[in-house]
Amino acid sequence: MSPVVLDGAMGTALIAAGLPAGALPEAWLVERPEAIAAVHAAHAEAGAEVVLTCTFNLAAPRLRGAGVGAPLDELARRAVALARRAAPEARVAGAVGPTQRDAAPLAELRERYREAFRALAGAGADLLWVESQWDLAEARAALAEARAIGLPAAVTFGFREAAGALAAASGEPARACLLDVARAGAAAVGVNCALPGAPVAAVLADVGQELAVPLVAKPSAGLPGQLVTPAAFAGWIAELHRAGAGWLGGCCGATAEHLAAAARALRSR
Repeated sequence: MSPVVLDGAMGTALIAAGLPAGALPEAWLVERPEAIAAVHAAHAEAGAEVVLTCTFNLAAPRLRGAGVGAPLDELARRAVALARRAAPEARVAGAVGPTQRDAAPLAELRERYREAFRALAGAGADLLWVESQWDLAEARAALAEARAIGLPAAVTFGFREAAGALAAASGEPARACLLDVARAGAAAVGVNCALPGAPVAAVLADVGQELAVPLVAKPSAGLPGQLVTPAAFAGWIAELHRAGAGWLGGCCGATAEHLAAAARALRSR
């Protein structure tokens, strides 16, 4: 099966375009929508077949704490419309990141995700995307609410690396997390935001033997001032494809140039 090319980083691209320190990307859905559209368009031009909406914080209380006061429905509508207009040939994934739930009751957590996913589905997203998850219980809750909407839902984790292995911050090994959400009905599962050199390929190759759903690899291109070159990033993406990832793109620091190089490498395979 041919690989599916996902988009690159939104947040770091907006920071490069002038998003102030401490501001959330969602603020620009209202204040500077064309900057968001430009990122989507650049990723589509680079080869992205799926673009994630600029709604990472839609379920998180920090959204209101940062002064983004527009209703969730309006933010979702703006985000989906921008992605659709800027990348008309791509599928639009309604993306939501973790809530930083800390001690919030599970019922409250689920309600936050429910409202966010309803807004994105109502705005016309093609699929839902639960990303950068660090707590397996939260990932399960988010997936349950996404599936209740009736759209396919992917789940990706931002694992930590320790002693050469990847695990969720909540303690579960990466393998266990991916198997868990796949068995709970995720349409695709995988890893995002891993830094260059992280042992993602080994995890994907291992877990892929037991899964029938696509594996996602959306690694970062590095830390600020320490980004790998587009060629090096493309080499890593090709490695992750060989390990079994079928949906591949970039996370933090991955520019349109990184994505274009990765797309060329995947096409050559």
